[in-house]
Amino acid sequence: MKIEAKNIAKYFYDKNNDFTEKQLQKLTYYAYAWYLTNYNNRLFDESPQAWIHGPVFMSLYVALQNDELKDADTKCISEKVEVMSLLEIIYRVYGKLSGYRLEKLTHSEDPWKKARAGLGPEVKSRNKIKDEDIIAYYGA
Repeated sequence: MKIEAKNIAKYFYDKNNDFTEKQLQKLTYYAYAWYLTNYNNRLFDESPQAWIHGPVFMSLYVALQNDELKDADTKCISEKVEVMSLLEIIYRVYGKLSGYRLEKLTHSEDPWKKARAGLGPEVKSRNKIKDEDIIAYYGA
């Protein structure tokens, strides 16, 4: 089974079912970013988009809107030790932050800022956050 954004979000949701959609999006983003940076490989195929409130994975947005997260399976990640280890670190580092704090944090970081270059703060965007910008920023 292939890993998707919703599998990662489900892992975090299973650890804390009080997480908001914003928190799940940002935790999934940080999992994607740190996996890409540490393993020079994508955690899953979808690129994050630079939305107004920070990075968003469209497929996860749709799954959350349609209440499909409960049906997501985490078996595909539980079989991969390096993924599980990374998710635990992400949870410990970022999991205690509110959605607002996670939004502010991603807004202060270059990958999101570069993808939104030239856009006003309230302008909707589906610009992709580039993998090379993620690696350059988090790998520095």
